[in-house]
Amino acid sequence: MRGTHRVDLGIYLVGCAAALCSLAVSSDLALYVHASINVFAVVVVTRGIMRKVETRKREDLRSHPPLGCLFLFLLLYVTVWEIAHMSLMIIVALLLVLVVAGVAGRLCIRYVPAGHVGVVRRLHGRAHPEFPHVTPYATHGVLARTLLPGHHWRAPFLYQVQCVPRTHVAEGKIGLVTAKEGRARLSGRALARAVSCDNFQNGEDFLLKGGEAGTQVGVLAGGQSYSINTELFEVQEVDRTHVPTGTIGLVDAKAGKIPPPGSLFGPYVECDDFQDGGRFLDDGGQQGKQLAILPGGAYYDINPALFDVITTYNVGTRGGELTEWHLKEVSIPADQTGVVIALDGAQPEGDRPGPSVPGHQGYRLPWMFLQNGGWRGVQEETLSGGTVCALNPYFVRVMLIPTHLLTLEWDEKTPGEELTNYDAHLGRITATVQGYRLFVDVRQLLRIPAESAPELVRRNGGGQFSGIGGLHYDRLPVQRFVQRVLGAIVASYFSQIATALSVQDFLRNYRETRLDLAALVENELREWGVESRGTHLGEFRAEDEALNEMLQKPAFEEMRSELLTLQQGNAEREDAIDVVRMRAEKRRKALDLKAEIEALGLDNVMVLRMLKEITQAPVPQFISGGDVSALLETQPVSRLEGLLEKMRDLNPGIGAQSTEQPSLPRTDADAGEMKE
Repeated sequence: MRGTHRVDLGIYLVGCAAALCSLAVSSDLALYVHASINVFAVVVVTRGIMRKVETRKREDLRSHPPLGCLFLFLLLYVTVWEIAHMSLMIIVALLLVLVVAGVAGRLCIRYVPAGHVGVVRRLHGRAHPEFPHVTPYATHGVLARTLLPGHHWRAPFLYQVQCVPRTHVAEGKIGLVTAKEGRARLSGRALARAVSCDNFQNGEDFLLKGGEAGTQVGVLAGGQSYSINTELFEVQEVDRTHVPTGTIGLVDAKAGKIPPPGSLFGPYVECDDFQDGGRFLDDGGQQGKQLAILPGGAYYDINPALFDVITTYNVGTRGGELTEWHLKEVSIPADQTGVVIALDGAQPEGDRPGPSVPGHQGYRLPWMFLQNGGWRGVQEETLSGGTVCALNPYFVRVMLIPTHLLTLEWDEKTPGEELTNYDAHLGRITATVQGYRLFVDVRQLLRIPAESAPELVRRNGGGQFSGIGGLHYDRLPVQRFVQRVLGAIVASYFSQIATALSVQDFLRNYRETRLDLAALVENELREWGVESRGTHLGEFRAEDEALNEMLQKPAFEEMRSELLTLQQGNAEREDAIDVVRMRAEKRRKALDLKAEIEALGLDNVMVLRMLKEITQAPVPQFISGGDVSALLETQPVSRLEGLLEKMRDLNPGIGAQSTEQPSLPRTDADAGEMKE
């Protein structure tokens, strides 16, 4: 029911009560009073019905007439009947009384427009001793209760009503509230204690429940308007706390209990991500760094008067060791493992990493880690590759250790490699054998399992860090392990064999040296829980170039011997090919001669062949003595006749007609070929 309706109903009920009281004096007086109050009721009801009809017309609603019409009809009927029994003078007098009463009543009604609140001040009366300025009682001063939009009845000479706009907090902002009145805060408490008072809209409850003056713990959410008494509360807009995605927010409490000496963090208090400051203080929250963090990608309604939130937006202006890098989420690469170093916890027992404790969800809940007895220092439980988590850099430090295959080389390093490579401290191996300095290149393949990484970090340590944790790409633990373990083993091994072997033995036993070194390295790495994947030796090189040439000669001669062997084999193959070609040529010539003899006869073939040879015979240039016959004797034709005669003497059958087919005599080679 609206305020105006309540006032009108109150007037009507008071009039009815007056009419009843008038019966004790006179029935006519009671009739006059009741008729007057009925006239007032008719006016009020008629006005209400007209407003309701206009509202329905504006909203274009079709419905039956208001139920108030029936009540109005009854009032009119009773009022007309009562007036009909009055005299004219009485009616005029009553009308004058009603007009005066209406004017006086209207002067007592205060209207508060929409979007405003009415701040009421009592002008007369005695002030309350505890609340002299703003009071929850109807005493002198500003009343804690405000008037909502609408009509309200207040005595014009007793109360003064001031309409002020409602307090609006913009979207993306929060309202910080400061109470101008209230009890005094206890000594040592910076903020007033929380009081349930409907977001400071109920000033009476605030004062009666012990609300304290000064900055309040609670805040007003943004995007809303509040009916707040501006004489009691002052509201200041500030930005909401935003933590970007992929980052975290660190929280320092400005108020709360004093932490005990030596305590790095206060106890964890569930307070809706520090948005419920009253619960934080009531449940024992302590000043200083908090274990809980604010996850990224969200906005928070956090009271900056109670909590100091460090984000990537303001960390640069604060100075100190904390940087934006510390506020990023911890991301472990797939080929590495994260070794966790707790900066707080119980005193370690024994020379080993801290055992795994349950409940902390990968160090995301550090208060559970401490509650379950987690040790300070290197932890046995690691963060596996591919993990992305939000960790408090005040509480843990994460060191990355590679779990992929590592290749370590003992060779000359460039200036850039000395800082970035895991084998930065491994120089070329130098062995002095029989006075000669020999250089050896060694390469070792190994893999560090995730379960062995904590012990490696614990025994080899890391670089010099501040008291703040976070993610660290520190190669020093692995570099120290490589230098102190692998480097020492390899250097010692080559020193021993250099003193026991000669240069020739040193070179001759190359394979045994590699196998012995590989076994020695594998056994040592096994004690550390590290896997050896192979040990390789490069070429030996002497500092003395003359020795290098001598060392190269056996290899050169060996290669030359291999070349000569190949050439010998090729020559033997070429000889075999020539033999085959000669045999083929001999068979071809024999076949050609046979065909020629068959065609021309043996004598003719002999003559032709001899003529061919004689024509190529040399002829003397000078003939001494004799005549022309001596010259003719030197001619090929004359010599041919002599040869033919000699051949006939050797073989009388030559030149005779024979039925046998002439043929050449066969040699042993021809017999073998024919056999083949």
